[in-house]
Amino acid sequence: MRRVSIVLGVVLALTVATFVSLAEEDGQFVVPGEVAAAAAARLADAHIGDLFAAMKVLASTADLQVGVWGGMRDLLAQFEQQPVSFNAWFLLPDGSYYKVEEGLTDQNLSDRAYFPKVMAGEATLGDLVVSKSTGRKSMAMTVPIERSGAVIGALGVTVYLDDLSRLIAEELALPEGFVLFAYAEDGEMALHSNPNLLLEEVAESGVDLAAAATATSSLLGWTFVVGIAGD
Repeated sequence: MRRVSIVLGVVLALTVATFVSLAEEDGQFVVPGEVAAAAAARLADAHIGDLFAAMKVLASTADLQVGVWGGMRDLLAQFEQQPVSFNAWFLLPDGSYYKVEEGLTDQNLSDRAYFPKVMAGEATLGDLVVSKSTGRKSMAMTVPIERSGAVIGALGVTVYLDDLSRLIAEELALPEGFVLFAYAEDGEMALHSNPNLLLEEVAESGVDLAAAATATSSLLGWTFVVGIAGD
């Protein structure tokens, strides 16, 4: 959380200069609008980066490397108590998985794009999905769990995009009439002030991109946009 606090401190220091000046000028944002978009990208990177780093630490602990759900459930329940809203799960090599609240679910994740990667020992970050267990629009992250050089499963996290959108928007405290959203390389919106637009194409954002301020996340690769809401 220290990195998030540092970023927030920078954002607060820039708040007056940024948002007093955050206005249109001949149809274009003045430079401080770019600062707001960059701050949003850094906040998202800080939250997700810290969570991803914590996952890697957990996956290396004896509690998880044993590969027994009963020995890791309480640890994962504590792990879920963070500002970012997410569910943690233990993924098995056959695609079945355990969640803190449910135990073994009746769903299977072997058809997800990240599944063969993580089972081959590769950590994954940024997959946009609709959760099979909750139906919520989400981002999935996975870290392999290895024992004696072999992958025995994976630690997974499902970050809820509506809650993450609200968290970033609240931390930025944008003035009324402004919209914050972020889209992935394929044009799918990963974050948006209006949760109904999550996972829609960027063309549905309700913002004129030509007149908006943008910045790119160094961790997620998403493009963050701050713009004026359309009519």
